[in-house]
Amino acid sequence: MRKAVSSRAFLFTAVSLISIAAILSSARAQQQPLLCGLRDDMGKMLDQRFGEQPQAAGVVGDRIVELLVSQTGSWTILITSTDGRACVVTGGEDWTDQPVTTPSKVKADKVRLESSL
Repeated sequence: MRKAVSSRAFLFTAVSLISIAAILSSARAQQQPLLCGLRDDMGKMLDQRFGEQPQAAGVVGDRIVELLVSQTGSWTILITSTDGRACVVTGGEDWTDQPVTTPSKVKADKVRLESSL
């Protein structure tokens, strides 16, 4: 069951994700290749493998940044360009709609910061 998210919390989450994705995408450009494909195919794959569905989205320049989250808490940040090609930027576990105020609340040993699934 998904928790209701206020408009303010949703906006904060979306703005935060856009900022994070912009930083990660520029850092990732210098590292290993990302997992990429057509947006529809990537969405289907993330749904089939992890049960992830779009939760939030925003625009950075000419790209769409999306957060996909599953009922079990797995999550993926996907960036789609104007040609319809989408790439996984990062993903992890234990997504919460609640603010994390201290590092002790984060299960750091469970968080995956990987570009491949």
